Amino acid sequence: MPMLHVLRGANEGTTIPLDGDKFVLGRNPDCDIVIAATSVSREHAQIIRIDNRYYIEDKQSRNGTFINNQPVTARTLLQHNDKIRICDFQAAFLDPPSPLATVDDLSGMDASEGAPTVEATLSNSSSHLLLETQPAEKLRHLLEISSNLSKTLHLDALMPKMVDSLFQLFRQADRCFVIQAEEGSNRLLPRVVRTRRPHEETNARPSKTIVRKCLETGQAFLSDDASRDDRIQLSQSVVDFRIRSVMCVPLCTSEGKAFGVIQLDTQDRAKKFTQEDLKLLWGVANQAAIAMENARLHEEAVQRERIRRDLELATRVQNSFLPSSLPRVPGYEFYARYQPAQAVGGDYYDFIPLPQGRWAVAVGDVAGKGVSAALLMAKLSSDTRFCFLSEPDPAQALGKLNSQLFPFTSAMDRFVTLAVVVLDPSQHTAMLVSAGHPSPLLTRRGGASLQDAMPKTAAGLPLGMMESCTYESCPLELQPGDNLFLFSDGVPDALDARNNPFSLAGIQRVVQEAGLVSAAVLGERIIKAVAQHASNRDPHDDITLVCLGRIL
Repeated sequence: MPMLHVLRGANEGTTIPLDGDKFVLGRNPDCDIVIAATSVSREHAQIIRIDNRYYIEDKQSRNGTFINNQPVTARTLLQHNDKIRICDFQAAFLDPPSPLATVDDLSGMDASEGAPTVEATLSNSSSHLLLETQPAEKLRHLLEISSNLSKTLHLDALMPKMVDSLFQLFRQADRCFVIQAEEGSNRLLPRVVRTRRPHEETNARPSKTIVRKCLETGQAFLSDDASRDDRIQLSQSVVDFRIRSVMCVPLCTSEGKAFGVIQLDTQDRAKKFTQEDLKLLWGVANQAAIAMENARLHEEAVQRERIRRDLELATRVQNSFLPSSLPRVPGYEFYARYQPAQAVGGDYYDFIPLPQGRWAVAVGDVAGKGVSAALLMAKLSSDTRFCFLSEPDPAQALGKLNSQLFPFTSAMDRFVTLAVVVLDPSQHTAMLVSAGHPSPLLTRRGGASLQDAMPKTAAGLPLGMMESCTYESCPLELQPGDNLFLFSDGVPDALDARNNPFSLAGIQRVVQEAGLVSAAVLGERIIKAVAQHASNRDPHDDITLVCLGRIL
């Protein structure tokens, strides 16, 4: 008898027999099927029977009636497993086709008479209607399978045991397959292959036609003789492996999407699967699907935790490359702030003590973000120290650094911008060099305006773009109250809610409002202004700011 199986709403899980000619669905208590929700019209829709076929009509409701997420605009024929949705109420129309013949009907027929094929399909929504008439022995095996599946998240060892139990449940089965569909492709991946005769397992193959049909429709499949079933094309696997009676049921996610199947088949005409067998196998498949989904979710959680730990370690390692403290130089003050856009970043800064009391103050930016940029940043950190410690001339040191980085950056299709200020506090002078990096900004004592600390024409190519590059040094004399700012493009490029950048004008505004303050105070105010501009959201690019100033 056709029926409605309530999937969502009041009385979820119940079935409503459709044993009359008309059934009205709506909010009115007098309706045949009452849906007590204010969003439902008093008489929302109706199901009518005409010539033993069932149709649904929307009764000009406010919020509409839907079949398989398509609006009902006219009288619509209901098919088996159609999903009816009225606001938050959802039900499945169940009217499974009857087999063309039962096993008993065929028992007296000779195979040579061309016995018809027993055909059946079963939808997931009706899978709760099972086991009530199963023998105690079958129930015992099913409960054993369910218990085992619920006790582990390691299915590679358990799935073969489940298949062995299926052979105990279905004595007529000669072969069993558990198959998963590879996400994003059409590949079918066998998880378990079992045969009654172990020596045949190496060459055993399922019927891809039946498997794909089951995956595409999300319905179980039962055939008395696959070699004579009009629903499928006769495939080579059916012929080669003499597949006769076959059952195939989908493994479905909680959303109803099929991600795999269990297939059992026989190779003997005398061995038949029944619809009761199909229902029982569906029960096993439901349990297996839940266990496999739980195992997958567990593996994903473990993988996420592993990635989180790796990134946490990478963050600690990267922070170890950055200075742990600011330089202590008489007559000078320093400030630094580094904030990666992700767990690790590609920005770099350093304070490198040099011979004769000099200091190299460097800020760099590796093209890109994330782990790959952070790895190159680690090499940049060590190579910058080596080159500026071994080469007294800043321009020569920058050229040497480019030569060392080029073999690595060219292979990764990356480059690095870098600005370095070599400070000589004894002479109150600085030498500035740049490899494609934004020019350091300078504020003079008593001045409220920013200016480039070096000409734009003095900036050379970014590091790693060409094997040999020459760079130019720009001298600068620092007076008491002068401040220098080195930064990555994450500072001026910080975006607000309307995608407007903070820009150099934002830095200029902070300098004007601050007046005569130290480099540390000015640096902190710039960072605070950038955060306010971005509404304290996570930065979309790494942010680095380094300030140095001569004390009044």
